[in-house]
Amino acid sequence: MEYRNLVVEKENGYVLAAINYPPANALGQGVLKDINTLLDECLKDSEIRTIVITGTGDKLFSAGADISEFASMQAGIKPEIEGHDVFLKIEKYPKPVIAAIQGSAFGGGNELALACHLRILSDLAKIGLPEVNLGIIPGWGGTQRLPRLIGKTKALEIMLTGQPLSAEEALNCGLVNKVVPAEQVLPEAKALAARLAQGAPIAIREILKAVTEGMETTIDEGIKIEKAGLNVALASEDGKEGPKAFFEKRRANFQGK
Repeated sequence: MEYRNLVVEKENGYVLAAINYPPANALGQGVLKDINTLLDECLKDSEIRTIVITGTGDKLFSAGADISEFASMQAGIKPEIEGHDVFLKIEKYPKPVIAAIQGSAFGGGNELALACHLRILSDLAKIGLPEVNLGIIPGWGGTQRLPRLIGKTKALEIMLTGQPLSAEEALNCGLVNKVVPAEQVLPEAKALAARLAQGAPIAIREILKAVTEGMETTIDEGIKIEKAGLNVALASEDGKEGPKAFFEKRRANFQGK
């Protein structure tokens, strides 16, 4: 596929997609459409088992929504594609999506990262939801995902003050998985993607499903989801290959079947 606002590279088992919409990598309609198309294309490609989303340049992962599009939103004109829909697709995606946050992420850029399953952040970057300073609120899932991720009290502080977090603060409150030197963000994300690409696709899919859906329901219903996922994994060829490889003292060759 050709993308206007993404630089896409297919590696061994995963895809690296960099938002390329200077100067701020704002998440306008063009970028959202490209991300949505990328998700659809990667879903159809069995060779792709993980997606890494990053930004071009070393200053900004993404500054958030494209403010130039606010006027049409305020006029009640429905956009062709909603950020909510794209980010929900990422959150429920059956393959791991990693945010390699090589620069600061604000507003919608942070919300994009929040929708991803794993997050690696540059030690020089800041991350926040400053929408209150524009007289609006986070509108692409930030009010819902951030409290679920780090707790209500800290999430409210971040959103009500609009004050960004340093990389260290983001790590300490559980907003990101890892903080590394800026030049190591992409190598770290690629190494993680390559490792996940070697994993069992069906098991990974069922883990993602069980956690995502289980977080939205009771523990009893969550256990039912988990049991169903376990049965799917046990019945798969990968579920047979794993124990066989273990007893044969070799690396398992998972095929996603």
